[in-house]
Amino acid sequence: MDTGITRHHRVFGESPLACLNYPPTRLLHASTVVRHLKRRDKILGGILRETDQCPLFDQRVLSEEALFQRLARSIVGQQLSTRAASTIWGRVVAPARGRGGLRRRILDLTEGQAAKAGLSRQKSTYLKALAAGHRDRQIRLSSLRSESDEVVIERLSELRGIGRWTSEMFLMSCLKRLDIFSVNDAGLRRAMRYLYQLHDPSDADLVALAEHWRPYRSVASWHLWRALDNHWIE
Repeated sequence: MDTGITRHHRVFGESPLACLNYPPTRLLHASTVVRHLKRRDKILGGILRETDQCPLFDQRVLSEEALFQRLARSIVGQQLSTRAASTIWGRVVAPARGRGGLRRRILDLTEGQAAKAGLSRQKSTYLKALAAGHRDRQIRLSSLRSESDEVVIERLSELRGIGRWTSEMFLMSCLKRLDIFSVNDAGLRRAMRYLYQLHDPSDADLVALAEHWRPYRSVASWHLWRALDNHWIE
């Protein structure tokens, strides 16, 4: 099921903070965005810090191989704790070094090897579909940089095991799109319920709240994840 993880929040097998942990390159711009968000949303502004170095502002370009690896890891990490996902990922990746790369390793993975690594049959199938699609040039992840958000989601969702949530995380963490709001992300929902004192908000309620953050909804989301990770909000 392609949704946010309930407790251990992950993007591509890691927490959003870990996955986005790159040195930012445009701190002045980041500071300007934080001030914009504070003006638009006083409640959100209470957890924002202008000195926080949001890695979404690092515009370094990831290679095609790095993008493929991020997507593969996201499949492995679905519905698992961070520790379990990291352990399984290590078992899948380690034998790939020097033997034709990760894509070949995934395509050659037998059912027995997948089970030994801790991969479910379903996830193994999803990984192979991703690797085969990438091998056959069904999709070139780097080409998605020039596409709109919805086109990226549509293209990625053509691959088995990848739905809207994973696609939205890809847009944020890999393509560094600044205005993504993932309404189905469990961590964001929990943070917003706490911060805005909401009992049982609908998707429409949360989307309406996030409208105040445009055009920087990704940045607001990052700060909410950071607040959760630092236990500023529960």
